[in-house]
Amino acid sequence: MSDDRTIRVVLVDDVPELRLLVRLTLEDDPDIEVVGEAANGREGVAVVERTEPDIVLLDLSMPDMDGLEAIPLMREHAPDARLVVLSGHEAGRVSLEALDQGATRYINKAAGLDQIPRVVREVAAIDPPFTHEGFAVVRSMWEAFLEGQIDRMCQNATPNARWRPYVARGRELRSRAEARAFVEQLVERGQVVDPRAYGVETSGSGLVVLGTLEVRGPDGLSETEVYWAFCFSGSLVSMAAGFDRREEALETLAACST
Repeated sequence: MSDDRTIRVVLVDDVPELRLLVRLTLEDDPDIEVVGEAANGREGVAVVERTEPDIVLLDLSMPDMDGLEAIPLMREHAPDARLVVLSGHEAGRVSLEALDQGATRYINKAAGLDQIPRVVREVAAIDPPFTHEGFAVVRSMWEAFLEGQIDRMCQNATPNARWRPYVARGRELRSRAEARAFVEQLVERGQVVDPRAYGVETSGSGLVVLGTLEVRGPDGLSETEVYWAFCFSGSLVSMAAGFDRREEALETLAACST
């Protein structure tokens, strides 16, 4: 969206006190306007269809229709809206599911209200489209990795896929076998790798996934923000790489498209 227009926001949460606090926090910013509210997912879908906002902030745990049920319907009725989940649960499997349903960003309420206007501005700057069928593949890979099913993870990639793990210090792995061996080495060293996803952005034919990475154990890594770039060949991942900066991930996707 253009920089000179007001960012129009809809709030969907079953706690009226929280909606009020979020509204007051957002309206401190003169460039943000709350154009609608709803107390559950069903009402939220109707408000989003009527107002066609730029941003929807919605909870997941609500009566009548929860956020995960509402996201695909909101995406259907307002395809250009950015859907931001505001949840009481930490990013993990539930954030993967929300992003797979069509959410653009996932925020933990415990991080504080002051982060919300910043995230709203960041997400408002992202251009459509806001869904990509490749995220289902990324989610499958991600969950397989968390479950220690490395062969299943690799089956979602081409045989000669290139892997640039964030923790590999610039090393590039050029096959499923190399990727499997790298993960096995981490396990043998007693390292526990914990990636968490809380944002997704489409660029060309690829995806940037925003999240955090923590490595526990010898030579560990404290929780660090990471931008993962995923390129595709058909329905399979042809490259997966982790970066410190969004711009680096976008440059990688641009190279994949040429």
